[in-house]
Amino acid sequence: MGHSKFEQHKTNGWAKRGLKMTAIASALFLAGCAVRPEPVTMDEQINQALSDRTKMYADQEPVRGVITLDEALARSLKYNLQQRVALMEQAIEDNLLGIAQLDMLPKLAAQAGMVTRSNVAASSSQSVTTGKQSLEASTSQDMTLRTADLTMSWNVLDFGISYFNAKIQANKTLAAEERRRKVVADITRQVRTTYWEAATAQRLQPEVTQALVRARQSLAFARQTERERLLPPVESLRFQKNMLEMVRQLEVVDSDLVLAKSRLAALMNLPPASNFTVVSPEQSSLAQVKLPYTLGDLENFAMVKRPEIREETYLARNAVLDTRRSLTRLLPGVSLFVGINGDSNDYLVNRNWASAGVQVSGNLLNVLSWSSVKNAGEAGESLAEVRRQALRMAVLTQVNVAWQEYQQSTQMFERYQELARVQRGILNQTDQSYRNQAATQMEQVQISTETILTTRARDRSFASMQDALGTVYQAAGLDVLPDNINGTSLAALSASIGSTTQQIEKGQLAKVSMQLSTAPVAMTAPVTMTAPVAVAQTAPVAVSQPLLTSHPVSLPVAAARPKATTRVNQVNRIDDMWNNLESLSGVAE
Repeated sequence: MGHSKFEQHKTNGWAKRGLKMTAIASALFLAGCAVRPEPVTMDEQINQALSDRTKMYADQEPVRGVITLDEALARSLKYNLQQRVALMEQAIEDNLLGIAQLDMLPKLAAQAGMVTRSNVAASSSQSVTTGKQSLEASTSQDMTLRTADLTMSWNVLDFGISYFNAKIQANKTLAAEERRRKVVADITRQVRTTYWEAATAQRLQPEVTQALVRARQSLAFARQTERERLLPPVESLRFQKNMLEMVRQLEVVDSDLVLAKSRLAALMNLPPASNFTVVSPEQSSLAQVKLPYTLGDLENFAMVKRPEIREETYLARNAVLDTRRSLTRLLPGVSLFVGINGDSNDYLVNRNWASAGVQVSGNLLNVLSWSSVKNAGEAGESLAEVRRQALRMAVLTQVNVAWQEYQQSTQMFERYQELARVQRGILNQTDQSYRNQAATQMEQVQISTETILTTRARDRSFASMQDALGTVYQAAGLDVLPDNINGTSLAALSASIGSTTQQIEKGQLAKVSMQLSTAPVAMTAPVTMTAPVAVAQTAPVAVSQPLLTSHPVSLPVAAARPKATTRVNQVNRIDDMWNNLESLSGVAE
């Protein structure tokens, strides 16, 4: 009787403890449901902004002396934040590859626990024949149990799936590297264009400043003439209008230097208001840049070096691997395991033991899914192949368009060069006449302004030619990115970029030879050309060799392409060209 009361009291104690635990768990659950959104405070935003601004320009070598083009490229590749983002994305893919490789290892699981109950786990037996109790109540288990086991298991099916996952992640890592190369190529082209704009504007700035002083003096004189009525009102106002127009044009030219340097500073990850000087080209150094490669060479380079094509190649590999992974999931799984176990139950004869076994399991109905999964995988592989072919077509178009833009930019530079020479001669004659008092100050200011504007147009044409050359190199996949920039000093990186740039500009890169394994089918008449011609043709021209050869061949062109008339139109066409390629590569991502 006393024992029964003791058991009842003990049971009530466990019930009260259970109620307390339930109440605590309910309170924690309700507290979790009471979480409210907390907006960022102004102080937190200010602290974050100050911290980010400090980190944005941290660990950078200061600017010492005049910045060359190689140093500008080196600073952009080493410190540009977009480049850092692409580099960190690649590092993340590398880390995911390590995780995927570890998934192929066997599983080693350790488990320990304790179980207790409020009363004895006793049981009795009942006869099936008579329905009477055959044995008195008994137990074979302690009220409190402690168990532990260490089991190593290896599932063959999981290993196969993990293997394909690791291969897919390895291709994603390589694709991330190609995306980084694409970012670097874009930055390199922008730096090249912005640098030459800043350099030419900087070279012209002293002349612009001097002309602005003379123009403003002439404007003040014109206003004084109007006040003193030394000239008829219409002539005085016309004189002021001419002077104002010249001052406005000169001020626009003067602002080009500030804008170009601000853009260049952003690409080099310098503060926008940084004061630095770039190497100004001499008048005699502004000459036409020769392209040491033929159109066929550039097409061949693009077919094997463009990062977009390489990235798409890795994604096409993943399409094949994904198909194999999906088919592997349909196979039955075989699991092997071995382990050691321990139990604190005093009723056990052997409280420690080792175990091993094998288990086979699988869904027999997966046979019905095999055909559908295989067809879906093959369709994905075909899609990846067609997407790669479409990308190659877009790349070939880019190479040809960039080539044509380069040819046009060289012609425009030659015309502006001749105009600048003629205008400079007119300025010299006008200055001589002004010193001999045969020309007025207004005529001198007007001719000086026209000379500056013509010179600026010539300099911009030179920058456009450099931009077109950089676009050709980018379209062909020729970049100056070293294999590794981590831990490389700015001087060493600048020297490496300069050496690579010289090799590219001197045509010292090994040419890519595109040769088929079998001889191409002979056609009617081979036709070659040295430069693309945008003219309409009524029928395609037959060639005796494939498109991707070491020498350019003529291609049918649907319609004549209008000639670029302004720098804005040229830039818009190039930007549209790259945007179209981004739309193709974006589908793959």
